[in-house]
Amino acid sequence: MGLFSLFRCRKDSFSLDWIQVEVTSRCNASCLYCPNTIYQDRWRNDSMGMETFNNLVPAFKHAGLIFLQGWGEPFLHPRIFEMIEVAKKAGCMVGSTTNGMTLDEDTTAALIDSELDILGISLAGTKSETHDRIREGTNFECITESLLIVKEQKERKHVTLPVVYLAYLLFRSNFEDLDSLISYATKVGAKEIICSNLTFFPLPDLQKEAIFLDESKKSYYEEKLKSIQANAERNGIRLFFYKPFFDRPLLLCPENVLKSCFISHDGSVSSCVFTNIPLREDEEPDSRCFDKRGYPVRIAYGNVNQQPLSEIWNSDAYREFREAFYQRQKVLKEDLDAAMDAVIYQNSEPEKKEAGAISNLPRQCRDCYRMYGV
Repeated sequence: MGLFSLFRCRKDSFSLDWIQVEVTSRCNASCLYCPNTIYQDRWRNDSMGMETFNNLVPAFKHAGLIFLQGWGEPFLHPRIFEMIEVAKKAGCMVGSTTNGMTLDEDTTAALIDSELDILGISLAGTKSETHDRIREGTNFECITESLLIVKEQKERKHVTLPVVYLAYLLFRSNFEDLDSLISYATKVGAKEIICSNLTFFPLPDLQKEAIFLDESKKSYYEEKLKSIQANAERNGIRLFFYKPFFDRPLLLCPENVLKSCFISHDGSVSSCVFTNIPLREDEEPDSRCFDKRGYPVRIAYGNVNQQPLSEIWNSDAYREFREAFYQRQKVLKEDLDAAMDAVIYQNSEPEKKEAGAISNLPRQCRDCYRMYGV
């Protein structure tokens, strides 16, 4: 198809890699870094009604994956298994990430019978003293026991679903726990690991925990993560990590905003989970990013209770947001074409454009660390 086929996607088409659905903003944990904990006096605790969820169903045929997770604990929703069933009947893969504290034997059995495709477990350590301190309100030993129940029930029923992955949040204070991460994943039957960075700082002190801001140990973090990744591969486990250092802005955010969207529990549609934190109206998070205030900016492009998701996706405002990223890709293509001409026709070195500049980004993305690939 050629090197630049990725730049030729139809901008008006409604075909998504995934739709992320926040089924509830309620949570039974108090993680020290989570806005749910820090902004609890301003938090909108609520769950998605089935009418709102059903309004999404016509859009499911346009997505490869429906991921039931947002700013709350999805398995607190009383009709979560009905939602899984509806999404599965629409022909989609269905996944969710949980803190693991609701996965008793009955819930686990229902989860396996639902044929959920992907089950993520949030971790912030591989021992109790680390994990339980960061993810207060959860219990590492209970989570481990629940994962072993999932593994045992899958083996007993001779099924492979759900595929279990570990969502490991990297902190400076839990980085050394990575030494036992692969053995832990093997023990509990996890096939994949995603190591992500803390990139949102609702409290300034949390910046001290971000490994990508620790320039003095940049090489150490990267080398260790690559070593653990190689160990994972030897053990038949896929491990992905976001880079642990700061670099130039990316052309496209890792949140895949051109091929995905986020639906809040109230039905509002945003480009990603960070642009729709469920605070009360006219409230914005207080955080500092690059010495700028107001990150993230909350922006909703419509609500599925008022119009179909396909119409919202193709609305002028949402298309304008995505156009900024298409233009960034176009600049890259032009730069690469010019560089190729310079080689073939022995032209002088082509003028380079700032494809990765921050100034040409939508305003809700300019102060976001995710745009730097961390």
